[in-house]
Amino acid sequence: MSHNHNYHHCEDEHHDGHNHTAPIPTNPGQSLYQFIDTTKIRCFNVVGNGCNEIYKGFLKDRDNRFNCSSYAQSDADCQVIVHIPFTATCRVFSIILRTNVDDSSNNLNSPKTIKIFNNFKKNLDFDTLNSAKPDLSIEQPQNVGVQAGSDDINEDESTFVEHYFPRINFQNCSSLTLFLQDNWSGDEDELSRLYYLEIRGEPTGKLQPDNSVPLMAVYEAAPNPAEHNKLEQEADELNFCS
Repeated sequence: MSHNHNYHHCEDEHHDGHNHTAPIPTNPGQSLYQFIDTTKIRCFNVVGNGCNEIYKGFLKDRDNRFNCSSYAQSDADCQVIVHIPFTATCRVFSIILRTNVDDSSNNLNSPKTIKIFNNFKKNLDFDTLNSAKPDLSIEQPQNVGVQAGSDDINEDESTFVEHYFPRINFQNCSSLTLFLQDNWSGDEDELSRLYYLEIRGEPTGKLQPDNSVPLMAVYEAAPNPAEHNKLEQEADELNFCS
């Protein structure tokens, strides 16, 4: 797939600048896959399917982008946090997402609001991210994605959505944090799936020493869909599937 013309394209309409200038097209050669520090990825309220490590359910190389047998799914409710550090500072141009469609029989609903944070340094927990001002807020289209129980290989490119970023806001990124906040049904008990995430941009240089400071992580010891009760603890083990 050398071109993206079959992708759904979503412009950066929800950031504070309200810039409606047509986005600059991206290409597969701008994937930042090789610059992701997989040893420091953090996933919260997520379980994996078909993988040994949760992030491998959605961070796939392009040869495996059509593989639907592995994915990450929210656990207690619809909300998900994914924190992705880079091995170099980067300019981020866009992200490409492949999520689920509505499917009440499998307790699934399409993700809706996704908050994006550049170089997030505060506690990684749901209360903090719910109240924090994002660098960008995007909306995943309803019912654009993969049907649960479909073939393991799905080559329908229209199930991928590319969200363009305001480039001025995403310079010198050492990490990107995604917060899937809600879904289209408004029912927080319905779950979300993430089949594919691709980040596009370009590396700009080596990380500065202060970018290596560990981020305090807070996770749910006993997930509660209503309150997201949390305990502070190192989250290294959260990279692994249950």
